[in-house]
Amino acid sequence: MSSLEQRFPNKRILITGATSGLGKAFALEFARRGWRIAVTGLDAAEIMETAEAVRSAGGEALEMVLDVTRCEHFEAAAQRVTQAWHGLDVLINNAGVSDAGRMDGELTLDNWRLLMDVNVWSVVYGCRTFIPVLKKVGGGHILNVASGAGLGCLPEMASYNATKAAVVAISATLKTELITDDIDVTCACPTAFRSNIANNDRVRQCTSVAGKGIMEEIKRTKVTAESVAQYIIRSMEKGKLFSLPQADARAMWAASRWMPEKYRNLLTYLFNKRMWLFAPGK
Repeated sequence: MSSLEQRFPNKRILITGATSGLGKAFALEFARRGWRIAVTGLDAAEIMETAEAVRSAGGEALEMVLDVTRCEHFEAAAQRVTQAWHGLDVLINNAGVSDAGRMDGELTLDNWRLLMDVNVWSVVYGCRTFIPVLKKVGGGHILNVASGAGLGCLPEMASYNATKAAVVAISATLKTELITDDIDVTCACPTAFRSNIANNDRVRQCTSVAGKGIMEEIKRTKVTAESVAQYIIRSMEKGKLFSLPQADARAMWAASRWMPEKYRNLLTYLFNKRMWLFAPGK
């Protein structure tokens, strides 16, 4: 195992959704390691605030507004990091949004389109735009942030599950496809940790049992974005395809792969009996 600093002495990284939650945790962790960080987001004030935190932590910040639903924004970002740093070493496709609801109820087609645009198309745009940049400098590493939802497929979360499962599939494909270009790929699949995703108004107001239960778990958990970021970085350094920071993600992964029918039957039982995350009052 080698550190990312040994592999990439130029220490150049771009992070989408870097102004809060896991994205900001990544930015500050890499800053403490002395990296040059392209801090991206939608809000200029939040970008500036995170950039200042990066500099205070020992990193160098390049600030840029980047709407992950627009391919031209990724293309502009690639041009800027190439001009400023002559390339990039690590791309973190982190930006994402959540939603919950029944397929025949709260989940409108607009909800589906939003999640597809932010959670899936942003990864497609990021990878398509930056793979040539990574190839040009002789290699790199791509981290795509998915979710345990893409592995466990909880009920009443079809749109979120589907988008995160797509990120899992894209990552697994690229892991093999890019090996001869010396570009490694890691897919992170965390479960509940303290995050601003719980402040998504649409999720907080939805009536779905699963949605409310998961949001309460996010508010209640002691797992921090910082600890999740550190675990994922260690997975990258070990060259792992999948990074599963929490025990419940690892359990869902194992159960759904090794005994899929029993896993689905158990999940159905818990959901119908309103137990676990689906219990009233969660």
